[in-house]
Amino acid sequence: MDDLSTRQQQIMTLIHKQEYCSIEELAQQFEITPQTIRRDINLLCQQGIAMRHHGGVGLPVTLSNRSYDARQITNKDEKQEIARNVAKAIPNGCTLFLGIGTTIACIAEQLVNHRELRVVTNNFQAAHTLSKFENIETWIPSGKIRANGGDLVDDTVLNYFSQFAADIGIIGCAGICELPYASPQTSYSTEKKQAVAMEHELRESRVSQAILDNSQQTWLVANHTKWQRKASTKVAPLCQFDRVFTNSRKENQLS
Repeated sequence: MDDLSTRQQQIMTLIHKQEYCSIEELAQQFEITPQTIRRDINLLCQQGIAMRHHGGVGLPVTLSNRSYDARQITNKDEKQEIARNVAKAIPNGCTLFLGIGTTIACIAEQLVNHRELRVVTNNFQAAHTLSKFENIETWIPSGKIRANGGDLVDDTVLNYFSQFAADIGIIGCAGICELPYASPQTSYSTEKKQAVAMEHELRESRVSQAILDNSQQTWLVANHTKWQRKASTKVAPLCQFDRVFTNSRKENQLS
């Protein structure tokens, strides 16, 4: 990024920190006009290091996720806000599935005072946290832990989740996309669109689907940036989740 101006480098720093920035937010941050910000964004996109989204700019689409360490510090306050709200809704004495992702790992940290929980997870960071709590029974599948994700997503994980019946299954996602809606009565898509939780890789999607298939209640956690991020493999439409937890910033946008 040597050929970028100081402001453009600062914009990229914000994008990496937040994953998405609106044009209005950047204009206020740098005290310049939206038109100037748009010119900066156009240059960043031309270089392939950013991607335009409706009303703002985010990281370019990739075939795989960023490293766990990089994602862990992104939108940390928002993820902790979501985790606290999710933990409050989890009753004692239930069987819980926890999927992959840094927000899920934050949820595990919030379960310290819960009692008589059985947690099944392929999220190594969540399992490591839960293993310190004597009041929680933690189960993990066997297999290879991904270095960049801190999780297990091999085919054996699919069978592992199918051996349990969870009261609540909680997953995250890489992004939420508006996709054409296929009616159950037809084999083709209509002009109507629906919001769908997406993942970067097929094996990630399949594991999340296994969690949903074997849970009585299905919950999704997604901070506000997920609505501006694209990914390539489908998990499930948002209408199929019993609850969707997001942060106050997204809720304010929806109201």
